[in-house]
Amino acid sequence: MIFQNKNILIISPNQWGELHISKHHYAIELVKRKNIVYFLNPPQKKLKNLIEIKETNYKNLYQINYKPYFNFKIRFHFRFLFDFLMKFQIKKILKLIDSEIDIVWCFEFNLFSDLKLFNAKYSIYHPVDPVNYKYQINPAKTADIVLSVSENILSKFKNIKTNKFLINHGLNNNFKSFAEKRILENQYKKADKIRVGYIGNLTRPIIDKNRFINLIDNNKSIEFHFWGPYSNNNNLSGDEDNEPYFIEYLKTKENVFLHGNKTKQELILEIKDIDIFILFYIEDKLTSDRSNSHKIIEYLATGIVVFSNEISHYKSFNDLILMSDNDFEINNLFKKIIDNLEFYNSKEFMEKRIDFALDNTYEKQIVRIERIINKNLNV
Repeated sequence: MIFQNKNILIISPNQWGELHISKHHYAIELVKRKNIVYFLNPPQKKLKNLIEIKETNYKNLYQINYKPYFNFKIRFHFRFLFDFLMKFQIKKILKLIDSEIDIVWCFEFNLFSDLKLFNAKYSIYHPVDPVNYKYQINPAKTADIVLSVSENILSKFKNIKTNKFLINHGLNNNFKSFAEKRILENQYKKADKIRVGYIGNLTRPIIDKNRFINLIDNNKSIEFHFWGPYSNNNNLSGDEDNEPYFIEYLKTKENVFLHGNKTKQELILEIKDIDIFILFYIEDKLTSDRSNSHKIIEYLATGIVVFSNEISHYKSFNDLILMSDNDFEINNLFKKIIDNLEFYNSKEFMEKRIDFALDNTYEKQIVRIERIINKNLNV
């Protein structure tokens, strides 16, 4: 087995913490398979030590923190010098681990240009956000395989010889358990009060705030429930300091309910009566090409209809996910869904959404990646 009894280094652009997204979930799933996993956090300027290793709440899963020994700002102006100095940063990381690395799995696309410097048997380059610059493409040249969550991102590597594969976002175990129970009792019952749900970090700059505001203002009889942090005291912080008006607006609306950050167990209990989930992101060259979103998988796991702007990976999903980028059409489509919730949340549609989500658990994604490695790397 490729991912069993190995030392695995995961390089993440997101800090280890209470909030988990794909990098964290892969790490957790890998330790279940008897691997030792080292989770390399992004650099931290305020760290007391130059480098340190700390335990997490999971056995055999360690987080590594480091403070750059040189000014990281040079990567924007002197990339060749930055890459040269990063060789020594990597040596410090490997010295701290003090064990041979079998697999390096890199989700970070800004810092490490040469994955071979980690001396791992296999290297995986796995960007899940838009790739725009040459230095973000370069790690693919030294990786054994490239993975990503959309064809749009993979297309940026078309001139790279390394084999490239599409692996969708994964479903975490809490939502997996929820979906398995939901499919046994998936008879939708419309309540007197319609409840719209959104799950995610409300401080992220890519949220299309104007479209949220438009729907909330035009549907005062409908409840809008938001789960997720709305301040920067989390490991996936955003920009509420730059655009505080949106958070303040949400706090003032009588039909808006801010539930804050919840554990997965708490979240699952609280979202079970939602009638429709929504997702609206702006298109941003650096952070959001709207080709995919991990949130969609969690929404689908509930079986409930999803309303979103266009997400290219899901364009063929028809009635399972209803999408529009037209401002006028958004209001009409939202009304159409609300007026026909029993249809869009029918047993047939709910089962299709849940089946799709359950086919994309992190456990299954790791099996798929193992097959890719076995087939393409002559393992």
